[in-house]
Amino acid sequence: MARPPVERPAGPADDPFIREVDEAYRRDEVERFVRSWGRYILLALGAGLAAFGGYLYWRAQQQKAAEGATEALVAALAEVEKGNSAAADAPLAEVAASGTAAQRALARLTQGGLAAARGDPAAALTAFRSVADDPAAPLPLRDLARVRALRQEFDRLSPDEVLARARPFLEGDSPWFAAVAEMAAVAHLKAGREKEAGSLFLRLAGSTDAPESQRARAEQMAASLGEDTAALAERMRAGREPMARPGGP
Repeated sequence: MARPPVERPAGPADDPFIREVDEAYRRDEVERFVRSWGRYILLALGAGLAAFGGYLYWRAQQQKAAEGATEALVAALAEVEKGNSAAADAPLAEVAASGTAAQRALARLTQGGLAAARGDPAAALTAFRSVADDPAAPLPLRDLARVRALRQEFDRLSPDEVLARARPFLEGDSPWFAAVAEMAAVAHLKAGREKEAGSLFLRLAGSTDAPESQRARAEQMAASLGEDTAALAERMRAGREPMARPGGP
């Protein structure tokens, strides 16, 4: 047989009067909390909303400034391409001072190139070094600045100084190998290390990243320094030969 349900003895919480008193007490607690802390909570919420609104405004201003700097940089480069470099000076200076890290680096690199073309090596070197030493600039642009700075002061550096600065770009598959290998090989020659120079010229002659004229010059230098360039010359000729058409003779 099923047992009859056991009735739970009534407790104080079941008394309607006790429940009413308890609810009134809780309302009083909430009211006291609101009176004591409500103003501060509202102030905190207001400050948070104001800060969030300020952040959104700052982001919008930053984006607007970045777009403006991009337009100024494009306009400056267009003037340089047209041969009117003087008209590029003002927008480049503006971007170099207020653009993003990448925009500043590009502007300074362009300023350095213009200074070098105008026969002002000191200004060019200053611009290149400012990018090379800027930790906020993208690494590829910093490396480009280091290569340009090395080229700018190559003639007044000792062979060992040239090689020390060129070494990171000579190792592995650095994309800047072709840009520094010839300088490093000439530095070896200045130091009387013909074997090292010839080996580096031979490696440069076989680099597919170097312009054809540079590869040809490097091959001639390697041959003059006693390197065997026969196989290299064969590969270069094969690379210049047109591919045979399917079904052709």
